[in-house]
Amino acid sequence: GLINDLFPGLQCDRVGYEGLKENSVRVLTENMNKHSNDKVFYTQIDKIIQLYETMLTRHTTMVVGPTGSGKTVVINTLAKALEYERNDGSRTVINTINPKAQTVLELYGILDPATRDWTDGLYSKVFRECNEPLPSEKKNEMRWILFDGDVDAVWVENMNSVMDDNKLLTLANGQRIRLERHCALLFEVFDLQYASPATISRCGMVYVDPKDLGYQPYYEKWARTLAKENDTLLESLMQLFHQYIPTCIAFILEGVNGEEIGQPLPLAIDRTDLNMVNQFSVLFESMLPEDGSYQEVDQIEGLYIFCIVWSLGGPLLDESRPKFDKFLKDTAQKSFQLSFYEMSYDPKYNWVPWAKTVPNYKPPHDGKFSKILVPTVDTKRYSFLLDQIVKTRKPCLFVGESGTAKTVTIQNYLNGLDANTFLTLNINFSSKTTSMDAQKTVRDNIDKRSGRIFGPPSGRHLLVFIDDLNMPKVDLYGTQQPIAFFKFLVDKGVMYERGGNLDIMKVIDTQFVGATTPPGGGRNPIDPRFVSLFSTFNITFPSNESVEKIYTSIISKHLEDYPEEISSICSKLTQATLKLYYIILEKLPRTPVKF
Repeated sequence: GLINDLFPGLQCDRVGYEGLKENSVRVLTENMNKHSNDKVFYTQIDKIIQLYETMLTRHTTMVVGPTGSGKTVVINTLAKALEYERNDGSRTVINTINPKAQTVLELYGILDPATRDWTDGLYSKVFRECNEPLPSEKKNEMRWILFDGDVDAVWVENMNSVMDDNKLLTLANGQRIRLERHCALLFEVFDLQYASPATISRCGMVYVDPKDLGYQPYYEKWARTLAKENDTLLESLMQLFHQYIPTCIAFILEGVNGEEIGQPLPLAIDRTDLNMVNQFSVLFESMLPEDGSYQEVDQIEGLYIFCIVWSLGGPLLDESRPKFDKFLKDTAQKSFQLSFYEMSYDPKYNWVPWAKTVPNYKPPHDGKFSKILVPTVDTKRYSFLLDQIVKTRKPCLFVGESGTAKTVTIQNYLNGLDANTFLTLNINFSSKTTSMDAQKTVRDNIDKRSGRIFGPPSGRHLLVFIDDLNMPKVDLYGTQQPIAFFKFLVDKGVMYERGGNLDIMKVIDTQFVGATTPPGGGRNPIDPRFVSLFSTFNITFPSNESVEKIYTSIISKHLEDYPEEISSICSKLTQATLKLYYIILEKLPRTPVKF
């Protein structure tokens, strides 16, 4: 477009790079990323070529785009395609760093002003190693340093001399390291809100738009992987996809209902369409029986609808759920009296009301009030959903206002796990929590397995529960340092030592569960790239029936040995107390004077 404006009528054919195109298609096909929509597929191939062309002209390139746009796949595909292109056994090595997971001094190194002792930083160490001369047997090897994290005006400004034509990194101890021809810098970022013009002018830019990719390629890859050689199951999954997923996502995110366009349904925390489809795939895979007996459309449709309710409709606010429930019933042509949210689905027994699955209340042995948990419809269904996600070894996040029993539900579930198989670690975030605190806590609970591989004792699985996830202090540039650390750990499964040799540590057999309040009202928002790694459920306030059941169960257990005239008034006592509470709430609202 720009060339046509400058030189009207000039035909300027683009360089083909046919070999690189073919190798990119080969890499994506090998990784099962080739999908049915050729237009979308070749748009992604074009994005890989654009990145290659940009890297030919600039030694520093930024790949920018929202979560779920395919940035990581574009970078990794180009790296592998270039290996095939060279065809001499040489590798493209990518060294990934999250620059905000540690302080600037830990990133670049620090010189003690009193003793003049130099302590190497993570980036200075990686940069030095990558720019060492290549041995003769690796003379065509490429080395990329990838910054996978937020760009701000502090840490990135220290790299201006590397990013411009000087190609020199100058450290505080006076050492100068040159960026060699075999090394390149890459940034993988959500946006450039805090980057200065001085930084942006030094870099090549490639923008990856999530609308180009969408969610269907991911779904197709997942369906093929799940079905393996079972064509009947694959056909059923694709038929149900076209029937439900696009219309449900359009209704939730855009308010589209047939020909009508209304308001999008409010969510407890921001989710993209790809996040929702990813959560659906995790939930469906965990619940589909493994014996292969369920593969026809009519056999798996009920399970499919249940997973849509708790993946696409899982993050919806309480007031949005009846609208989505009605829309889904109309789409599925079902006429249940109860809401889909009030029913469980079992492949053998079909739809069962959650109320019928709730066990009876048992008081704690020591009688402590803080340990009381009365099973209700809410605790039963959210414990069930948490169990399904934990079974797949994927991370899970509960979002809800204070008092919705997020922590109690998760703790009760963790306490019921087999102690011989699972280890649990509780981390409570506060405004003072730093990434160093978070890393030390995790490091203290894992052991060295072999080489650079770490994890819980062999044969066991570590479940890390992070409470109050949004509490850490937000820095001047909108980043929460502990969240940046956990984003790197959950996403890549690795972390770097703090101190010592700064070696990489691969963490295995470790899984994460989180709880947080929704953003807004003075509460910190959480990095959307971090939230996208989790299956997310909105925990709603218990209904009046649940509240009544909770207090009636506690009082009736306490009064069961009393005479009947006393024990029989339990339910009336609860009803009277709740009625009084609601009257006070209505007639005596809080004012600045009475607050």
